[in-house]
Amino acid sequence: MAACTAKPVPSAAVYPEAGTPDEILFSSRCHECHVPPFPKDRAAGAWPLIVERMEKHRIESGKTPLTGEEERRITAYLQRNAKRPS
Repeated sequence: MAACTAKPVPSAAVYPEAGTPDEILFSSRCHECHVPPFPKDRAAGAWPLIVERMEKHRIESGKTPLTGEEERRITAYLQRNAKRPS
């Protein structure tokens, strides 16, 4: 696996809840390794495992781990704004 390298991020205005503390946390922490995903890319139930997997990548690449509170807030943000069932 390649090491995390920051990628350009689209304007924060494209993400739900733009400018809120949770959106800023999500965008800034995820952007340390990659362009943050759009919450609607996945169903709410998928996000906890994805966040957990990304946290393992963060640690493996030597990035500062998320705190428990950061992980909880990022997961909640993603789930609130996730793809809705059809």
